[in-house]
Amino acid sequence: MQERQTKQKQIIYDALKTLDHPTATEVYGYVHNQYPTVSRATVFRVLGGFAGGGKALELRTAGNEVRYDYNVMPHYHAHCAKCGRVADVVATGIPLEGLSVTTENGFSVSGYSVEFFGTCKNCTESEMKS
Repeated sequence: MQERQTKQKQIIYDALKTLDHPTATEVYGYVHNQYPTVSRATVFRVLGGFAGGGKALELRTAGNEVRYDYNVMPHYHAHCAKCGRVADVVATGIPLEGLSVTTENGFSVSGYSVEFFGTCKNCTESEMKS
């Protein structure tokens, strides 16, 4: 059964594409400014549905709010340790697909994730001005 595409879902997906790896709270703020009748619960539920249905990625990092990415193609992310910003990065030498993993304890690996951590350009520039 195909999921129904409602106006609210389209508004939320457009916000997701406009914002740069936003949190659900950031998506809600953006949507609410333009469409005040869209509730916070609706935004959170729809984003969860997008992630569950493969229309968006959930980016989870310890100690940070979940962020969302409309780009579901295999790619890597960098996380700023200062402000929490997330950005797409290109990493050479690490295969996006086709990595072979063998475990000695019978663990069945279904996927993997590589995350990079550092300081974004804005935070670096702010530190230099201080």
